[in-house]
Amino acid sequence: MNIYLYISAKRYKITTMNNNMDHKRVGKEIRKSLAVDPATYNLLQEICNMEHRSKIDQLKVLIQKEHNRLKTSSLENEIV
Repeated sequence: MNIYLYISAKRYKITTMNNNMDHKRVGKEIRKSLAVDPATYNLLQEICNMEHRSKIDQLKVLIQKEHNRLKTSSLENEIV
């Protein structure tokens, strides 16, 4: 059983070659699917319940925190 979570991708811009006008999809985000095993899904659900967040919002928070941690760690290693 596949369980799909969606994470946000960058907004995109459509350009037309005929009239060189830019069209933006305002308020619409592209989503990418992400399959996780049921055990991981259940852990995420428990975190979401504790933090009162949706799965998408919780994933964003966790990914941003980990990215910042790795980035900071990388910078510290370069200084040493």
